[in-house]
Amino acid sequence: MPNTNGNTIKEKITTQHEGDEKQLEVIFSDSPRLIVEAPAGYGKTTTMISRIAFLLASGGIPNPKRILGLTFSVNAALKIKREVSEKLPELLRAQNNPVALSEKVTVTNYHGFCKSVLKKYGYLLTNTLRKDINLFKAINESEIGRLPNKAVLTQQESQALKSMEQAIKGAVIPSRTGVRAYNEIVINKLLPFEYITHNAVILFVLCIFEQFPEVQKFYRNFYHLIVVDEFQDTNCIAWGLLESLITDTTKLIFLGDPLQRIYGFIGALPNIMAAATEKYSMTQIALNQNYRFRNNPEMLKLDTNIRANAVAVFAPTITETAMLPVYWGKTQEDEAKQIIGKVQSIAVADENRVAILCRARGRNADIIEEQLVKNQIPFFYGMFTDEDVDYIEIHNKCLELFVKSFRKQKQINKKLLVTFSNDIKKIHELTQSKINSSLLWLLDALIEKVSVYYADLLPEDKYNFLKDIFENRQLKQAMEYVDSKVILSTVHGAKGLEWDYVMLSDVEQWAFSFACMSCQSQTKNATDKVCCKLPQPVSNEIKAQILDDLCVFYVGLTRAKKQVYVSASAERFNASGRQFTNGKMCCLATVDGVKLVKAETMMGMN
Repeated sequence: MPNTNGNTIKEKITTQHEGDEKQLEVIFSDSPRLIVEAPAGYGKTTTMISRIAFLLASGGIPNPKRILGLTFSVNAALKIKREVSEKLPELLRAQNNPVALSEKVTVTNYHGFCKSVLKKYGYLLTNTLRKDINLFKAINESEIGRLPNKAVLTQQESQALKSMEQAIKGAVIPSRTGVRAYNEIVINKLLPFEYITHNAVILFVLCIFEQFPEVQKFYRNFYHLIVVDEFQDTNCIAWGLLESLITDTTKLIFLGDPLQRIYGFIGALPNIMAAATEKYSMTQIALNQNYRFRNNPEMLKLDTNIRANAVAVFAPTITETAMLPVYWGKTQEDEAKQIIGKVQSIAVADENRVAILCRARGRNADIIEEQLVKNQIPFFYGMFTDEDVDYIEIHNKCLELFVKSFRKQKQINKKLLVTFSNDIKKIHELTQSKINSSLLWLLDALIEKVSVYYADLLPEDKYNFLKDIFENRQLKQAMEYVDSKVILSTVHGAKGLEWDYVMLSDVEQWAFSFACMSCQSQTKNATDKVCCKLPQPVSNEIKAQILDDLCVFYVGLTRAKKQVYVSASAERFNASGRQFTNGKMCCLATVDGVKLVKAETMMGMN
């Protein structure tokens, strides 16, 4: 693509981005390798697409086929692909580029990319992989003991697979010897029965690249630009995959937000953005304009000040204090009643949707749920986890029936999908539970979304998207499609989603945060009722734990588009249901630059 097109598109992009200096710095940077701190609502996706368009128009990338976009989840990958499809041709239209340009850009998640490699080269590891990789049922190592053919694995082999899973979740980079041994067990003992582990999908590709360098060389030379979204969630084997694809000349754009790293418990590497910056000499740029809250000054200040605490490790420079409305109850029930009262007033307004978010499932959340039921408020129950047996089982059933029903179908329309959903419901009609009912609701919401919003997708794209949702157990991401004004969910389940209003509940010491218990000082202000005030002279280890908790707190706060409320009480229940009194609000809610104000006294807040 001739370089003379660069000036034309530069003018177009500059106008579109309204003079946002940091966005334009990313887009027009001369650096071939950028790592961009991109919080939610800061224009990350449009900036990324404009950067790609500029590189194509100016000759920085010779062909859109040479671009690989990777992200953390199936849903996120499809959303980005849609954005690329809609916006990239529009930006490049002045250069008379084909409209099909966007279709040539590969945008997928890590597993989707690895499956494409295995379709072509899996046979190099074993003849069993001459079969379409999508026909194998993907499982977690923890499910090995529940397989119908579990007897084919010895106890030692089962333990070896589970040890690999634990190592990856612990962010421990596996050795080459360990990877080869793991892969051999999967090849010999699982593939013959049409099972494959999620981790093996990536570990197989790492082995192919190691044992057959000519294959690795092809991919390393093919992709001139690698774009990674949600980079802060990268685990050790995904990082190994990226390293195997990057050459001295590969252009890079890594986008992420360290303050949204909340998946450390399943292996997200700590400080991965700093490590990548150093390893690949990347230019760091932080986007600094929050467009989600541009017309919401209090939420904008809250976002700014929480981020400032994280960057400066609880010693920020604050210019304006943000007011955070709080409900305080003498008992957990008292807190729940106040939450429900506010939810009722919010939900009365047309189009308003509200989420009640909890740190985890337990007695504290149960009491809120009981109040919703008592007050006859319809709500969606999203308090499930990826490890719940019901959650795993319904995904497995969906995957099995979906592949059976649609593998040879030349079309996937709403009528066929509704039939599929009804068949799933018949399977579970005798085993209804709270979680099952919610998941079936999510399935209907997903089908409606695919049938309407994704109606123009090719049947193959619809098939791969839905299959990946079931295989990667991502039904929870369909919560944004659920037709319910009130959602009850965990913070982790809500990541990547947003609602008009958010009630962040049980923000107490030992309930929401487990690290601030180490802080010593206490205040007895009747409004704040906090256990401490950061910063405190604590060890680096404890400080890191508090930062991890702050990430969860920040993600919860920023799910709100209009306003967030926090709540706490002097009473709480631990994981085993034991009751404690004299509780205090945790320090996360009163970091520098944040002032708690009684919610009922806040004027102008709905």
